[in-house]
Amino acid sequence: MISNKAFGVLSGLSFAFMLILLVFASNANAANATTEGRINRYVVAVSANNGGAGRPMLRYAESDARSFAKVLKEMGGVLPQNVILVKEPSVDALQKELSKLDAKILQDKSVSGRNEVLVYYSGHADEKGLRLGEETYAWKDLRDRIDALSADVKIAVIDACGSGAITRVKGGKAVPAFMVDQSSDMKGYAFITSSTQDESSQESDKLKGSFFTHSLVSGLRGAGDLSSDGRVTLSEAYQFAFNETLQKTETTLGGAQHPSRDMNLAGTGDVVMTDLRATSAGLDLDESVYGRLYIRDNAGELVAELNKKQGHAMSLGLPAGNYTVNLQQNLDYMGATVVLSNGKREKLSIGSFKSVVAEQTVLRGEIGGNRNCTSGDTIACSLDSLDHNGKFRTTFNFVNTDSDPRKGLQLGLFVARTKDYMLGTQVSLFANIAQKEMHGLQATTIVNVAKDHFEGAQLSSVANYAGSFDGAQVSSVVNIAKDKSSGAQIGIVNVAVDSLNGLQVSAGVNYAKTTDLQVTAGVNVAQAAKMQVVAGVNYATNSKLQIAAGVNATHVNEHLQVGVVNYATNEKGRQWGIINICAHCEKSPVGIINVVGNGVWSATPYLNEMGALGGSLHLGTAYFYTNIEWAAFFKKGHIFKEFEKFYEHGVGVGTQFGKYGSHWELEYTFFNVYDKFGVDEGDCKFGYHHRGRVGYVYQVVPGFGLSVGGTLNLTSEGYINKLLLKPLGDYHDDVSYKSHKGRWWPGFYAGLTFGRF
Repeated sequence: MISNKAFGVLSGLSFAFMLILLVFASNANAANATTEGRINRYVVAVSANNGGAGRPMLRYAESDARSFAKVLKEMGGVLPQNVILVKEPSVDALQKELSKLDAKILQDKSVSGRNEVLVYYSGHADEKGLRLGEETYAWKDLRDRIDALSADVKIAVIDACGSGAITRVKGGKAVPAFMVDQSSDMKGYAFITSSTQDESSQESDKLKGSFFTHSLVSGLRGAGDLSSDGRVTLSEAYQFAFNETLQKTETTLGGAQHPSRDMNLAGTGDVVMTDLRATSAGLDLDESVYGRLYIRDNAGELVAELNKKQGHAMSLGLPAGNYTVNLQQNLDYMGATVVLSNGKREKLSIGSFKSVVAEQTVLRGEIGGNRNCTSGDTIACSLDSLDHNGKFRTTFNFVNTDSDPRKGLQLGLFVARTKDYMLGTQVSLFANIAQKEMHGLQATTIVNVAKDHFEGAQLSSVANYAGSFDGAQVSSVVNIAKDKSSGAQIGIVNVAVDSLNGLQVSAGVNYAKTTDLQVTAGVNVAQAAKMQVVAGVNYATNSKLQIAAGVNATHVNEHLQVGVVNYATNEKGRQWGIINICAHCEKSPVGIINVVGNGVWSATPYLNEMGALGGSLHLGTAYFYTNIEWAAFFKKGHIFKEFEKFYEHGVGVGTQFGKYGSHWELEYTFFNVYDKFGVDEGDCKFGYHHRGRVGYVYQVVPGFGLSVGGTLNLTSEGYINKLLLKPLGDYHDDVSYKSHKGRWWPGFYAGLTFGRF
């Protein structure tokens, strides 16, 4: 028998063994549950700054795509190997990237769990679809391709003009967001767009990104966590981005921008976009902090911007680093700095902020000693600080000089001068001078000078100068821009030393290294010009379109020259004028005199059925040439001895049936027939001669050939009141209509041809 003591020991061992088995089973079930609930997330972030001809080049599409991908990698559970960045793709290239993603998803499906895909696009679009360079990816095709991805949940975030068109393909319906935690079984699609179908999506130099993406990323970092549960749902992020985007764009030139969404999701579970607990570092703002917050990183870049309500705590997820937090409460401005470390969360209360000195707030905002732009005196940081923190001021003096940044109106009886950044207006009698970047207006009777960059308008009676400008220079005499600029120059003389993305209008001279459009009464000069219009002379090293009442000259012309005289070393387009000259023409010029180096230039002395000794000059190309011709007539019975008193000259057009060397010709020429030879044509009376001919030129050797052919001739009296021309054989036929007499006959000619034909 087993003793009671032994039995107790065995019972204890059995219980321990059973407990161990239960623990292992529980761990195994937990592991299986974790595997089964795993979410595999993929991000395809596409950027396209170039929207093709006629659309401005965007600046921040690529950085927007990186920002979106970065926040989801840091806080959205997306593994680095599942982030795909696509820059400036063609339609075919984007389709290939989506196909590669599809293959990767199918490969990863061997691991249990749910697959979710985010497709982000920042760039140009219109009512037809995404604009990828000169190509268009139709909305329907894009939507069908995203719908076809082998994932349980598909999402498209599209930050582009008219992007709301994609939500109208099937109709929009607001439902819960798509990204969910591991307990969810949600499936379906969601489309988020930065604007409605007929709105423009806008980007900002101050934000260095688009209004929508900047607001969306701020919301995902925690600003959109309205429930304060440490997680941001798509509905929360979307609502935050909607409100912020609308608020920021209500007063812009592009107008109010309304994000939109279309979702079709089914399932249960908690919907989550980002988890603040997943970040390596974080910033907590307690209930005492309220107002407009601007958070900048160590490089001075604005990483988050939001309105915070009093009595409501907020957490933000940010990478480790040094940050400046600026707080605006009505007209009060405060600042704080914070260092975020991995594995720690820092907390800011209202006591952490220090007030900016009043004088500094008025004149400098963040510019100066307390300004924390560690990359130096950056234009973006300084002007953004001045715009948000500067107070509008108006000052007046005989010579009004200001050494500090200013926002407002500067009036000088003689001179107005600012040595630092300025937002506003300078008005003076003689001169306005801005030594650093200025945005606004300069107006004076003599000279405006902006030594750095200028945005706005310079108005003067004599001269405007800018290091570079975006806007307009208008003067009665001269406008000068030193560096790359955009806008308009209007004056007697306009000079853009570098490129001008815009327009030059003058009464005298326009010069630009490169420009879009030059219009003047005198001379246009450019190294590269899209269009030149002049009453005098256009000259460009490279041009697309030149129009002149005088002379056009260029080394390379892409499309068209229209003028009295056109010259091009290499003409890829068409020349229309009286005299056209080109060393190499790809298309036939149209004019009276066409001199084409690689075309037709030949002379033919000939004899014909009227006993005429003539000469014709062919100028142009084999496809289209002009004929300039002159002929004198031997007296009957006096061939090569004595000429009649009458003669003719004319101009015509013809073609060689597109062949050089031995070829057939078809030609029409109109002649004036004069009744006196050797007398001023102004004292002569003249009739008319119409001639059509078909001829053949046989090339004996290059540069020399034999010409022969037949003609059909019709002559009329004109102002002579008699018919002077007829064949030597008198085989003509006289006709008349009312009081007008005419004569027709068939003819022939033979001659020698010299030149290139």
